[in-house]
Amino acid sequence: MKKVLLSVITAALVCGLCGCGSSTSGSSNNSTSSVSTSTLSAKEKAEKLLGAVEFPSMVEVTADKLDIYFGIAENDVKEYSVYICGSAAMPDEFGIFVAKDADTAAKIKTAVEKRIEAQKKTYSDYKPDEMYKIDDSFIDVNGNTVCYAICADNAKAASILK
Repeated sequence: MKKVLLSVITAALVCGLCGCGSSTSGSSNNSTSSVSTSTLSAKEKAEKLLGAVEFPSMVEVTADKLDIYFGIAENDVKEYSVYICGSAAMPDEFGIFVAKDADTAAKIKTAVEKRIEAQKKTYSDYKPDEMYKIDDSFIDVNGNTVCYAICADNAKAASILK
């Protein structure tokens, strides 16, 4: 019964995402490789990460979906860049959020923690062989910036996003 329900939920997510983002296969732009990531925008960090770490077919989470995935209002962030696996077949995802203030950054961190816990529950039964990605995931808060990643190379993702 769980697998049937999960399949229905996965199909609904895929259908909902089809028109909500663009597929990204990675960036070949190496111009930011020598630039410190602390000076990059959220979008630039995301592009750098997509070019450096292998991800399954990722789609960008649009502003109208922030509340659905994280319970975050668009006006809580100055800028952000979030990508998730478009098919929901893999738990891979990452995000960079620049909050409007420190209190909101704490709220976003809590929302990301809840998102990761939900992913643990989903993938522990659905794809237990993918759990190493979630178990090794990270959340980092630096000032008003919150970033996280769930992927096969979380150490490399952390070095780019932090």
